[in-house]
Amino acid sequence: MRATSKTTTTRQAQQDNEAATPMKSLRSALRLLTEFMGDQRDYGVGELAERCQLSKSQVSKVLDAFAESGLLSQDPDSRRYSVGIRSHVLGSHFVTHDPLCRAALPLMRQLVEVTGHSARLSVFDNDQALYLLGVEGALLSETGWHVGTWFAPHATTAGRVLLAFMPPETSRRLLAQPLKKLSGEGLSDRKVIEASLALTRETGYSSQRDEIVTGLGTISVPVFRANATVIAALGIAFPGHMITKQEDPSYVETLHDAARTLSHRMGCAAYPFGNPIGRFRSAPVRLSGKSSRAAAPR
Repeated sequence: MRATSKTTTTRQAQQDNEAATPMKSLRSALRLLTEFMGDQRDYGVGELAERCQLSKSQVSKVLDAFAESGLLSQDPDSRRYSVGIRSHVLGSHFVTHDPLCRAALPLMRQLVEVTGHSARLSVFDNDQALYLLGVEGALLSETGWHVGTWFAPHATTAGRVLLAFMPPETSRRLLAQPLKKLSGEGLSDRKVIEASLALTRETGYSSQRDEIVTGLGTISVPVFRANATVIAALGIAFPGHMITKQEDPSYVETLHDAARTLSHRMGCAAYPFGNPIGRFRSAPVRLSGKSSRAAAPR
């Protein structure tokens, strides 16, 4: 009996080791693939090997496999790798089937129609604010702020909205880390940020000018799911000179109307901000320096 038991234990250990080897290889491959989620457009084999502390031969084999699958693409001249078309298809399926994305996109299109400005949806992911969805308006120029970008949550209005309504222990942990600015007007003082979060909890929104990039303004409000748990931040982005701070409240009410509808669709029984009978009220829109009003969609 003892010999049989020892043999069984040895065989199980061998099986565990055999199973661990492909899983280790899989994790290494996925680590390489996730490098392509950053801002850099393409990578060479040696560059990725150094970043991920893997051998060049291993990296080369993994990248070739991803290229064969279409998840990555290799430039025939430079031999560098970039995101492939099948990665786009994979991401598109997420947007198509994810309940939050499905519910948010029509409302974001309405926001663009009502306000004239670009609509943004951000979520909390891996201790950062992730710009998940965007619908572009006609008035916003290129800022380098694009879908799939992560930001430190204290540095954006969307991130501060998420911080303000997440569990206090999570917020405290994130604010205990080094806080850096994105631009010269950005926030990095912990006490100033904490005061901003307290105001956001009271008013239900956060706004800024020039904190992310010079010339960009944003206003964001929370989206809740069941049990009043924050799930996302919904906002607009605009040329900073086109909406004054005094005009913020009108846009905030419009955003609260949209966020209330989205929150209800995500299971939130009672949205805590704005007028509960409002629905996409008109907001002042400035075109060519002149103030006008966009008609609310019916």
